[in-house]
This record gives sequence, structure tokens and C-alpha cells, in this order.
Amino acid sequence: MITEKTQSKPPGSTTEPGPKDDLKSLPVSEVEKKLETSPDGLSQAEAVKRLAQYGPNEIAEHKTNPLLKFLSYFWGSCDASVGRFLGC
Repeated sequence: MITEKTQSKPPGSTTEPGPKDDLKSLPVSEVEKKLETSPDGLSQAEAVKRLAQYGPNEIAEHKTNPLLKFLSYFWGSCDASVGRFLGC
């Protein structure tokens, strides 16, 4: 968890990354250097180290209640016909 204390920045620094930090505009060799990798990928030891440091590369699944999702179609729009029926 990141707190304000761990986010302290040197005076005069900006929150926006500069052009040097934009990986899309850098040559592949520079990106490899910045990410400390190679065209062959990470070694097993480095992969284990990064997994421990950063956690798994996955996106948490967001589960929704199907009934609430269905009802949200009616309450979210609240158009004239539904609005008269539901009192929106």
C-alpha cells in the first residue's frame, strides 16, 4: 500500500512522466535497458524475484450480481416510459 509518506518527491519534480519515460517512443534496446530485460526474456531467478516484488500479472475479476445488473438497465436510463412506471 502506498502512503503519502512513501510518495514524497524531490522539490520541483512533476507528476507527469517525461518523454524519456514514454516507452512507446523509445527504441526497443532502450526499453529493454529500462525494464532490465532482454529479447530472450527474464531468467527464472529474475522472474521469481519480480513475482515476489510486484505480485502476479493479473487483473482481479469484478463480479456483479446478475439481478442488480438487469435492474440497472432500468434505473440507469430512466427514460420516459420507465420513468413514469418507476417514478424517476
